[in-house]
Amino acid sequence: MTEIRLRYGYGEQSAALPATASLCSVVSAPPDDPERSPDDIVWRALDAPIGSAPLDELAMGARSAAILIPGKTRVAATRVYVPALVDVLERAGVPASGIEVFLATGTHEHHLERDVAGLLGEDTAARVRTVFHDCFEESNLEHLGTTSFGTPVAFNRRVLDAGVRILTGRIVPHYFAGFSGGRKALLPGVAGFRTIKANHRLTLDACRGLHPRARPGVLDGNPIHLDMLEGLRMAGPTFCLNTLLDTGHRLVDAVAGDTEAAHLEGCRRAERLHRVRTPERADAVITSAGGNPYDCNFMQALKAVMNVREAVRPGGAILWLAECPFGIDPDFLKWAAVESDTELEAAVRERYNLKGHNTLMLREVSRQNGIALCSGLDDDSVRQMGLHPVPSLEAGIAWLEERLGPGFHCHVVPHANVTHVTATEA
Repeated sequence: MTEIRLRYGYGEQSAALPATASLCSVVSAPPDDPERSPDDIVWRALDAPIGSAPLDELAMGARSAAILIPGKTRVAATRVYVPALVDVLERAGVPASGIEVFLATGTHEHHLERDVAGLLGEDTAARVRTVFHDCFEESNLEHLGTTSFGTPVAFNRRVLDAGVRILTGRIVPHYFAGFSGGRKALLPGVAGFRTIKANHRLTLDACRGLHPRARPGVLDGNPIHLDMLEGLRMAGPTFCLNTLLDTGHRLVDAVAGDTEAAHLEGCRRAERLHRVRTPERADAVITSAGGNPYDCNFMQALKAVMNVREAVRPGGAILWLAECPFGIDPDFLKWAAVESDTELEAAVRERYNLKGHNTLMLREVSRQNGIALCSGLDDDSVRQMGLHPVPSLEAGIAWLEERLGPGFHCHVVPHANVTHVTATEA
């Protein structure tokens, strides 16, 4: 019997596949042991910027700088690279008193004051000011115009007023923006709520259903990505630094330089690191959202399903582990209460919000494949979302066997939070 071990919150769950089941593959990014230290990786990226002059040249003469870092559910190695960026800025003459680190959380949960030292290191946290962005605080926003997609663009005024504006973050596949990193530090990072809402609404196709290019790993023709780029160009950021981490949170690579060119190169590298092709779709996918912090709540954990949906055959099943200790937003349950798919889509188009479009995306998958969720959520909430609740990985495997028959074959994806799986037969 084959034993499966998957991350779940701060711990893990394990269970054995039945002897009759067939394990097609354990799908994970290949190990990429970093040959250099994290500090060396960051400094080499800064010393060889892509499509840009070095940061110290760009910052020469500036008296202020804004460094944008991601939210608490995005592990990006900020503790390594923010001190390096501050050192470069000070070397260029920007005083520490003029350097602000913006916690670019978009609509997601805000950091707490006690989080800051862990994100930046105690020395750096004491040297620079940190700013908590609030997307709902209109008085802190500056409106720059409207994109060709109709998105009203508004960003944090203090970011725009800074003499040097640096975008940072980690690049991984993103379930509708293609990849994270780059322009996402601005939009949604330090954008206003109306800007974020209009941009994310582009997940809906102009005519019907979801936009076919709003997928993980897709940038060309992806309206969310293209709209973000238009917003980025209006803001005119100075520089970017993006990191690539493996599934063990080890920093393995970094890119720096022009906010578009460096990010695009980083996405190419992330494609090699995080996308895995399997020869065929399986009857089932058994997957984890990656444990804490990636399964902290239902919204964050949902990305795991979107990253593995192409690895399971139509009519198959997905067994999904995500603890969700911080629960599920009640808005999800309100949207899920609309039973008709046609009515749900119409409602999302009429009164769009982020939970509505995620509910629509999840339903698109669950209508093709049964989905069981092992989590800390109450069973009624799980059922309301159109999912089958199971109390453990072991019980979930029994559910697969009952649903698919004893001879089912499956892929196991231990880190679906960052692993985008596609089948070559698809």
